Amino acid sequence: MVGGMRQKSRKHILSSTLINPIWVGVGFGILSISLLLYAIVQIETSLSTLISLLMLSLVGPGAGMVALIGGVPMRRSAYVLLVAAVGLAFGVIMLSGGGDSPLWPALLLPISAALLIMPGLPGAGLAAAIWLAYGGISLLGPAGGLHLAADWLLRGAQINLIVLLIERTLSAQRGLQQRTLAREHALHRFLEVSNHLRVTSTIQQALEEVATAVQQAGDFDCVALCLVEAAQSQVVVAIGASGRRLAAVEGLTFAASEFQQRMGQGRTVGATAVEVETLPFRSLRGELHLILPLHTQEKPMRGVISVSVAREARAVLEEALPLLELLANQAAAALDNADLYTTLDQRVQRATADLERSSDELRRARDQAEVLYKVARLLSVTLDEEQLLSQSMHLIAAHIGAQRGGIMLLEPESGRLIYRTTLGQAQTGGAGWVERGQGLAGWVMEQRQAVLVPDTTRDPRWQVRSRYDAQARAVLAVPIMLEQESLGVLILIHDLVGHFTPEHAQLATAAASQAAAALAKAQLYRYISEQSHHLGIVAQQREEEASTLMAMLRSIGDGVVVSDRAGFIQIINPAAEAILGITADAFRGRQITQLPGVPTQLHAADAESRLQKFAVAERTVRSHYADVRSPHGEILGGVVVYHDMTREEIADRLKTELMATASHELRTPMTSIRGFVDMLMLGTFGEVSAAQREPLRVIKNNVVRLVMLIDELLDMSRVEAGEARLRREELDLAEVLRDVIAVLTSQFREREIDLHVEFQEHLPAVIADRQRIEQIAVNLIGNACKYTPRGGEVWIAMHNGNGELRVDVRDTGVGISDEAKPHIFTPFYRADNPLRDEVGGTGLGLSITQRLVELHGGRIWFESESNKGSTFSFVLPLPVKE
Repeated sequence: MVGGMRQKSRKHILSSTLINPIWVGVGFGILSISLLLYAIVQIETSLSTLISLLMLSLVGPGAGMVALIGGVPMRRSAYVLLVAAVGLAFGVIMLSGGGDSPLWPALLLPISAALLIMPGLPGAGLAAAIWLAYGGISLLGPAGGLHLAADWLLRGAQINLIVLLIERTLSAQRGLQQRTLAREHALHRFLEVSNHLRVTSTIQQALEEVATAVQQAGDFDCVALCLVEAAQSQVVVAIGASGRRLAAVEGLTFAASEFQQRMGQGRTVGATAVEVETLPFRSLRGELHLILPLHTQEKPMRGVISVSVAREARAVLEEALPLLELLANQAAAALDNADLYTTLDQRVQRATADLERSSDELRRARDQAEVLYKVARLLSVTLDEEQLLSQSMHLIAAHIGAQRGGIMLLEPESGRLIYRTTLGQAQTGGAGWVERGQGLAGWVMEQRQAVLVPDTTRDPRWQVRSRYDAQARAVLAVPIMLEQESLGVLILIHDLVGHFTPEHAQLATAAASQAAAALAKAQLYRYISEQSHHLGIVAQQREEEASTLMAMLRSIGDGVVVSDRAGFIQIINPAAEAILGITADAFRGRQITQLPGVPTQLHAADAESRLQKFAVAERTVRSHYADVRSPHGEILGGVVVYHDMTREEIADRLKTELMATASHELRTPMTSIRGFVDMLMLGTFGEVSAAQREPLRVIKNNVVRLVMLIDELLDMSRVEAGEARLRREELDLAEVLRDVIAVLTSQFREREIDLHVEFQEHLPAVIADRQRIEQIAVNLIGNACKYTPRGGEVWIAMHNGNGELRVDVRDTGVGISDEAKPHIFTPFYRADNPLRDEVGGTGLGLSITQRLVELHGGRIWFESESNKGSTFSFVLPLPVKE
C-alpha cells in the first residue's frame, strides 16, 4: 500500500514540475528549426554545415529532455549527448564563418542542455566555459577585431539573461521538487508513524515517534513535545535542527498555565495551532514558534507540540501546518490509546493476579477441605475423649508435618491448661500444666488467636523448662475454639526454624475447630450419660419423697388440695375431704376454682382473695391459696390449705364474752372505790392526816389505772364482737386535734418535750365519731410523749391530698426494732424498749386505734428506726360531693 502511494506521489511530482520534458523538447525543436531555416534561407551554407546543424537539432534537445527525465542511466546518456551537442555547435560555427558566424545562437542548445543536465554552479560554469570558448574563437581568429569583441559582449549579455532566466526557472523547479519530495517523505513518515502508533503501547515511545515525524516534516530548528499532568507541564521529547536530542531541555517542568497564557496572547493560524513569540523553555531572538495542543478524550489539553523556526522560514511553517495538525491529532490519539492500553493492561494485570490468587486459594481450600474431611470422618467414629484427642493430634501433625506436639485443655475447676495428649514427648519437662495466661499456650488461650513462632529462642512467650525447650525450634499454637469459647490449645513443634507457614496455621485452626466440635460432642455424650444416671437416682429419690409427702399430707389435720399449672386438681388429702365434705375421686381432675375459698383469678388474685373465711355446714373454715413456683419463679401449679377454725371461733367468742362480763362486773366496784377514796381525801368522813393522804393517793391512781384498763378491755371486746357503733357527724379534724393537744400539753411540759403543730389551712371537714377520733389522737399523741425521752421533740402535721385527710405524729423517741414491727398492732403486745417499764400499759392502745381507724374507712401505718424515732400516720376519707 505504501509503495503504491509512493508511485502515485512520484507521478504527481512529474506532472507538477515547472519545466515539462515535452515542452523542453518543443522549445529545443523550435530553436533548431529556426536555425536550420535561417541557415538555408539567409546564408549560403555548405552541406556539411547543414548536416552538422541538423544533427545538433537532434542531439541538443535530446540532451535536455533526457536530463529532465532523470535516473542514473539517463543522466549518463545526457552527459554524452551534451558533449556531442557542444562539439556539433562549435562545428556549425566554425563551418559557417568562425567568430563572425551568423549561426552563433546554435550555442544556446548546448548551454541550455548544460543548465538542465548540471543544475547550479556546475551547469552555470559549463555554460560560461562554452561562451568563453566562443569568445576565444571570435577574438583570436583571423577576422578578429573590436567590432567582434563588441558583438561578443552584446551577445554575451543576451545569453546571460537567457541563462539567468533558465537558472532561476530551474532553481524554482528544483526547490519545488525538494519541497515536494520532503512533503512526500513527511507523508510517508506520517503513514509509518500512524501505523506504528497503532501497535505502540508506551507513551514515551509514541511521543518520540511523533516528535521525529514532526522534525522530518520541515527540518525545524526545534521540535518539543510536552505532557500536562496535574497543572504541571514537562518536556518529554526535544529534537534540534540536526535531529539530535536536546538533553538539556528534556525533563524541564513548568506550570501548564504558561502555555495557556501564551496561546491566549498568540495568533491562531490553523484549526487549533497558535503562533507565539516565545515558549516557556525557549525564547531566542529571531525565532517564531507554533504551539499545537493535544486534545484527548480524558483531558482538554493532555499535551503540547511546539515547533520553532526562523522568522524568514515562516512560509515553511505555514506549508507544513496541515501535516503538523495531522501529526498532533495522531499524537493525541496515541496518548488516548496509550492511556487506554495502560488502563486495560492494569486491569488485565489485576484480573490475572486475582485469578492466580483465586486459583491458589481454591487449591489451598481444596487441599484444606480434603484434610478436614479426613479429620471429620475419622473423628466421627468415636465418642471417647482420650481416643478423639489422640487421633486429632496425629492427623493434624501428619498433614502439617509437625514432629512433636500436644493438646492442652482447660480444667474448669483449677483454671489451668493441662496436657491431655502428646506427640513425640512434647511435654519436655516440668509439670504437665500451665497457669492460664502464662507462656505461649496461655497467651493463645487468652487472645484466642493462632501464633506462628519461627524461632522459639526469639519469642519471650516461649517458656524454657528443660534443655529441649532451650533449643531453637519452630512452633505453631492455635486455640481450640467452639463458637466463642476457648476449650484449649493445640501446639505443634518442628526442629527446623521457620518450618510453619500461614497456610499451616489456617489448616491447623480449621482442624482444631473440627476437633473442638468432636470434643464437644464427646463431652455432651459423657454429660448425657452422667445426667441419665443422675436423673435415675433423682427420680428414685423423688419417688421416695413423693411417697413421704403423700404420707405427710394424709396425716396432717389441715386440708390440702394441689392443682397443676392449668388449674386442674391433682391431689386432695383426707383432711380436705372431711372439712369440705367431698370425695377426692369426685373432684380430682376438675378446676380448683370450683372449690370454696379459692379465688376465681388464680395467678392475678390479691392478698384478700387468697385468704378467705367461710362456713361449711356448722364449720367455720379459713382457706389460704398460694402459687407453687419453681426456683426461677415459674408457676408450676397451686395449693389451697383449709383450716377448721370452729373450735378457735368458739374459744374466741367465749374469751370476748368473758372479757366483757369481767370488765362490766369490775367497773361497778371500781367506781364505788374511786368515789369513796375521793370522799375520804375531801374529808367527808373526817379529817385525813398527811400520813393517810399518801396511801389514799396511791389507791386513787391504781383505781384510775384499773378503770382505764377496764375501758380498753370493754372497747376491745366491743370492736371484736362488732358491737362498736359510730356516731358520725361533720367534724373539723384540726379543732379536735387542738383540743386533744390542749389536754396533753401538761404532760409534754412535765417531760420537757417540744411540741410542734403544722396544720394546713382551710382543711375540709370529715364525717366521723368525735369521741373515737379523740380516742385515736390521745393514743397516738400520748404514745409519742410517753416514748420520747426528756428534751425530745414531737411534730403533729395534717394536710389534705388525694381525697383524704392525713395526720402524721412524728417523735424523736426510742423507736421500734425490726423484730417488733410485725407485731406492733397485735393486742396485748408491748415492744421491748428502755421506757417500757416506766410507761406501763396493757398493749391494747394501738390495736384499738387500728380498729377504730379502719371502722372510719381509713388506714394507719408507721415508719420507725430504733433509737431515732417513729412516725405514725393515718388517713380519713373525705365525703364525696354529689
